[in-house]
Amino acid sequence: MWFRIKHSIQILLCIIIVMSIRFAMLSLNPYPEVWGQTQIGEDAVMEGIKKGYDPHVLASMLIPSSGHILAMLIDNEDSEEYRELDGLSYPAELYYDRIAALHESMSTLRPRYESMFDVLYEAMKVYAPAVPRDWVEKEADSWQGDVTLPRLFTLPRLQDLDYSHTFALDIFLKEVEYLPGNIQRGPMIHSLSDGIVVAAESGWVGFPRTSQSLSFLKGGISPKAGNGVIIYSPEEKRYFLYFHLYDALVEKGQIVRRGQAIGHGGNTGINARKKGGGDHLHLEIFDAHKGKPLRNTQIIAFLQGSARKNAVLSPAVPSE
Repeated sequence: MWFRIKHSIQILLCIIIVMSIRFAMLSLNPYPEVWGQTQIGEDAVMEGIKKGYDPHVLASMLIPSSGHILAMLIDNEDSEEYRELDGLSYPAELYYDRIAALHESMSTLRPRYESMFDVLYEAMKVYAPAVPRDWVEKEADSWQGDVTLPRLFTLPRLQDLDYSHTFALDIFLKEVEYLPGNIQRGPMIHSLSDGIVVAAESGWVGFPRTSQSLSFLKGGISPKAGNGVIIYSPEEKRYFLYFHLYDALVEKGQIVRRGQAIGHGGNTGINARKKGGGDHLHLEIFDAHKGKPLRNTQIIAFLQGSARKNAVLSPAVPSE
């Protein structure tokens, strides 16, 4: 009896410590010392690991919400646009108003959060098992460093980029399965980097309205992005944002490996669910060192470099 009480007290104290750190990180007041906060975060995770607790669950308690993460990665112009969006459902307007309100404080705190992410990643990566891709894909060995298996996507033509996103890339998916209710399930999406998952959201819910654009009710990374995953790579100092997913196969606080499956492509989100808006993955890459996202041409160059890198590191095995 006493053993169970003591064990429960230890769990409660661990949770209190972790939550206290998280609330401190979310405070709008300046930190007294960045390394002190991140060192406490590392100590809390390492102590939890020693006691047999799931390390990625502990890390997920330290990482803020997906809304806070988005607020760190938008710029002042995006924030102003978020405040002026119209034609959206009331829940969507509330969501974007909240992100805009968080932007100023969270963009200032971003380097400090990244210091914590770096520490968590180093503390946890040795405990992260290598997840075989063939657990979820029969042809995983054919992966060549791209966002999907070969031949399951196409990139936009360079001459068409002027009519697309400037700081994101829409990657067109093939072999998309069309499900009832205008729902799409595309090919598996693979992580382009090692890193720590700082946001992973499913459960996006929206429905069409006769008089206005698609309504948003709840769930996902954001009303327009839909279900998605955001991975921070401490080694590359970049965030990788994957939007419009059908589902998410990873969780916040989890360490992922380059090439690991993170979810299926889909058409969640206001922009993708509307007529003619699906069949693509919305990819963004945010350079944490420079404090700005990559342009669409830079993302294409990165993808081409990723495939070349994989060819060097993992040469194809000749068929027998």
